[in-house]
Amino acid sequence: MLIQLPGIMSDAELDSTEADYEGSEAEDSVNEEDDETPQVETLGTLRESLKKSRWNVFMFLGLAFLMFGFALFPMPMDADFEYGTAEKDLGFVWGPSLAGEDFMDVPYEVSVKVNQLPATTGNITLQVFVVQIDDCTDPGVASDAEARAQAGNEHGYQYGFVESPVEGRTYTFDFDLDMGQYCLNVKAVGQDGTIVDPSRTNLDVTGKLWPNQVIAGIPGLVFLGLSTFAFVGAQKIGNKVKSLLEDKKVTEEQMVLEEARRQKIVAGPGGPPTPVAGPAGPPAVVAGPSGAPPSQASSGPSNVAVDNQSTRAGPPPAAAAEPSQVDDGSTYEDAGNGYYYRKLANGGYEQQIYVKDESGQYVPYQSE
Repeated sequence: MLIQLPGIMSDAELDSTEADYEGSEAEDSVNEEDDETPQVETLGTLRESLKKSRWNVFMFLGLAFLMFGFALFPMPMDADFEYGTAEKDLGFVWGPSLAGEDFMDVPYEVSVKVNQLPATTGNITLQVFVVQIDDCTDPGVASDAEARAQAGNEHGYQYGFVESPVEGRTYTFDFDLDMGQYCLNVKAVGQDGTIVDPSRTNLDVTGKLWPNQVIAGIPGLVFLGLSTFAFVGAQKIGNKVKSLLEDKKVTEEQMVLEEARRQKIVAGPGGPPTPVAGPAGPPAVVAGPSGAPPSQASSGPSNVAVDNQSTRAGPPPAAAAEPSQVDDGSTYEDAGNGYYYRKLANGGYEQQIYVKDESGQYVPYQSE
């Protein structure tokens, strides 16, 4: 009976753990091999990447221009001048701005052209109110909002004015609005704060509101940055393609020459090689000395008897002996007048004249 101690694994558990470990090692090795596999960039892949990068540049630029168009296109907010005032319900002004004045406020521009004002001895003030209220038709609420705007303590209640306006001139007022419901009220009042004679007052009030300036402007900047990065990437890929083309230097002439060479190789040779003419015969015989070799003087005593055989005067007899064979395969052929040529084993002749000495050996001829 086997007793399993706590904290000690059994043989089966050890085998399974070892198998899992080997499996994980195999997976890690495969992943490492995949990671270490080099990514070869060919001319085709680089051109495809360059094409995609250029399309990305155009796409991001198009989106950026579209966003900037929305951001910079104003919404008209004109008001009709009736009964001495020009009132306009601006509706809900959207935007990501927080409460208070900040850079994300929605710009609103109001232009007032003074066409006619009543003749009066007092001072006339042109007043423009942009107040954040829900009901523009409630006189009590509008009056309280205008009083708060004149106090100038709250960003949601804004006020602009011009004292002693001049007929024929156009006055522009700029406001920055938070998100909310707004009303516009333009009027000309006297010194006592009441509206001047409406029958002799004529004002043209126009307005422009940019609610999408922040909402579309920020994405436009993002797309413009992405197009810049895409352009830089396209330039890098273009430089790689250019370097590859310069390295290869494949021109049309080289392609034509390569095609002609390939066709010539495929066609093969037109026939067997032309035989080369060999030598017509043995080397020309070099003319030897005109006379017989000089007789060697005897160095012995004078009283030695001389052989009775007379020494032949003149050239040797024409009937020469057969060519003598040498151990290396060469032979000596008689050239006449006691001279010999050495014919080598390969059939060639040595360019040296030989003569026989007294012992019958062939020795090179040496002139005196």
